[in-house]
Amino acid sequence: MSFEAQPDRWLAAVLGNTHVRWGWFVGETLVKVEQFPAHRPLSWPEETELWLAAVGSAPLPPGSPWVHCLGLSQVPLRDPYPGLGLDRALAVWAAGIHYGWPCLVIDAGTALTLTGADPEGSLLGGAILPGLGLQAQALADHTARLPKVEWEAADPLPPRWARDTGAAIRSGILHTLLAGLQDFIADWRRRFPQGPLLVTGGDGELLYAHLRLLDRELHWDPHLVLRGIAGCRQLHRAARQFPGAE
Repeated sequence: MSFEAQPDRWLAAVLGNTHVRWGWFVGETLVKVEQFPAHRPLSWPEETELWLAAVGSAPLPPGSPWVHCLGLSQVPLRDPYPGLGLDRALAVWAAGIHYGWPCLVIDAGTALTLTGADPEGSLLGGAILPGLGLQAQALADHTARLPKVEWEAADPLPPRWARDTGAAIRSGILHTLLAGLQDFIADWRRRFPQGPLLVTGGDGELLYAHLRLLDRELHWDPHLVLRGIAGCRQLHRAARQFPGAE
């Protein structure tokens, strides 16, 4: 039976700054992921349930009974602060549900974020800094002669003392970023010796390749935000089926 013919098929979407990520689900099972530029108009099969997390500048689709737009208040993460990014809340809550509490999520997107939750599932806090691509873009945009470098998941660690400009940019950005992440991870482990650490996001695979030797509980999960959307949908459906249930 094809995906289109299966019951309880639905679609999750993360609307970011540079990309829109589609997650095709059958029930709670993620069966396919697609990614498109953020400026591309949204289009999906008619009468297909769509759950959205708008976390960037990509435009929202027109209103429809089939479209559900999630907000921070619908993510059951304990003690979030006002203005916490919806993607951060979804990712750390999904990490706790699927991998266990306490947990730390490193999301390597346009902005790189670290978000931690304690053993009770309450938000501890985190940090935000420019991601790999944004740092490289800033050098290209605000200097007269420096080129823009690109990043690939399979890139080896650049030499620390590089002998050409492109390699020097990669060295400066990546070695400095990894050193900072190592410091955050070490501080997290002083607070919480046990518990999973998750890496996600567009540049997450590259960072995971260089960080995975630091901590045996480090995991690579590119779809944490989509899993968070699926968890919120499941709770919403349970609440409708059993009104007033705790």
